[in-house]
Amino acid sequence: MDKMQFYAVSLALLGTVAALAQTTTNITFDVTITGTQDTAENIFIIAENGSVGALGNATLNISAVGTIQNNSVTTPIQVAAGLYFNQVDTINASFTSSVNFFTGPRTFTLSNGTISGGTGAYAGATGSLTLNFTPTDLITGSGSVTAGGKTTPLTLTNFHGSQGCPSCERDYSNGTLSGTVSPAGKVTGTFRLDNTLNNQDSSIPSQGIVQVVLNSTDSINLFTVSNSSTLPVVGGTGAYEGATGLFTATNVTQTSNSLSAQGTGTITTPAPGAPIITQVKTAFGSTPIANNTWLQINGTNLAPANTPSTGIDWSNAPDFASGKMPTKLGAIDSVTVDGKPAYLYFYCSAATNSNCATDQINVLSPLFDPQGLVPVVVTRNGVASAPFVVTKTGVSPALPLFDVKGHVVARHLDFSLMGPTTLYPGLSTPAKPGETIILVAYGFGASTNPGATLTEGSATQSGPLPFTPRCWISGLQANVAAALISPGLFQLNVTVPTQTPSGDNPIICVYPGFPMSPGALIAVQ
Repeated sequence: MDKMQFYAVSLALLGTVAALAQTTTNITFDVTITGTQDTAENIFIIAENGSVGALGNATLNISAVGTIQNNSVTTPIQVAAGLYFNQVDTINASFTSSVNFFTGPRTFTLSNGTISGGTGAYAGATGSLTLNFTPTDLITGSGSVTAGGKTTPLTLTNFHGSQGCPSCERDYSNGTLSGTVSPAGKVTGTFRLDNTLNNQDSSIPSQGIVQVVLNSTDSINLFTVSNSSTLPVVGGTGAYEGATGLFTATNVTQTSNSLSAQGTGTITTPAPGAPIITQVKTAFGSTPIANNTWLQINGTNLAPANTPSTGIDWSNAPDFASGKMPTKLGAIDSVTVDGKPAYLYFYCSAATNSNCATDQINVLSPLFDPQGLVPVVVTRNGVASAPFVVTKTGVSPALPLFDVKGHVVARHLDFSLMGPTTLYPGLSTPAKPGETIILVAYGFGASTNPGATLTEGSATQSGPLPFTPRCWISGLQANVAAALISPGLFQLNVTVPTQTPSGDNPIICVYPGFPMSPGALIAVQ
């Protein structure tokens, strides 16, 4: 690490204290961190679907990560592959390769990947998988899987889709820490400092999270930004879930590959009943978030325990009378993302709604700089949660789903429900080969065509897109037209290929190069 990066990490070192509710405790610390060299890590994402022989059709989602310097592989490429038959049944495999996914060759083979488990019908699966890549983006494969005491051959054919994001890069430093604090005693920990999060944008300050580990259940997280002398506590685990505080390094000594630091700080554990965020993600999607995107926030004490079982939504919000979306809803005073108010759509309580495994809030994220790390804060009845730090990106696309198995939210052109007849008996019907259907999507960010603008907080949004999403159904490419139709909601008119077989078919859509909801299904009859 260079000196500035190492110094930024040093400021993230913190001590630990006994966790007492509603108590703020002063601490001192004396710790040493040991860092690695800066890492330039490339990412390559593949999303294709096709036939797996006797097991049916599936989506193949692959992420390949490795260190590339001067267009040469400097560490083995780690490849994670998942075969998604739906949202429930998946097979996981892993490979180690020296192939440079990022510059070629376009024809190569990943041999004898290890199948190391799965989900649903393939929980605990074992076996092996070989994948063959071609210049036409066609993937074939072979192998076998053993699950539930039965071994089945794997024969992958006609896998087509997207092989994208070869230029994505994340540069980071990481390492370990150890030392002592008062009054807690000895601590260990880790840190990761992201120098740039998206294609080497040098305007983004180095940011990261330091995790101080107390024991097998308790840890504390600190958010660090380069050139800052004080760093906030952003929650933790166990007794420190939802903790807040502020720490300052007052004496820093650096050697060639380590750094010693002493300092002081405070930590406050939350009062009983205070809101605590445990997850922030794109609705129906993954943990990176984008601006102007529907988010799902989960945690404890986010909603009152007497919230109606149906939840509270924005239907009666007075803000709509002036053409705005609400930033306050019932007991939720605010949700902020990157310090800006988000727009509240819905919340429910785990105490009254069995569909809420934990308290949940759904919001539309505001417009913000689309790169880096960002804190999310929920304030309920005047009490704010600890910031929850999440990665923000330009896009984080996802398809909403009707059910746990993964049938996409879709309608026919007459707006009747599209899905298997068993989904909503008497109301839903499958798509027909050659039919154009309506899908919706989240997570395309604020990226309308150049010249189009979005007004912060406006209850109406519309406009074209700079890229057209691409979709494949069981290895067959579909025609797609798309547009922004309302706040954070994008409509995709998808024409089902005429050769699509009857039954549940995997559908994969990408925008632009980022796959949406692997394991999503479309029913065709």
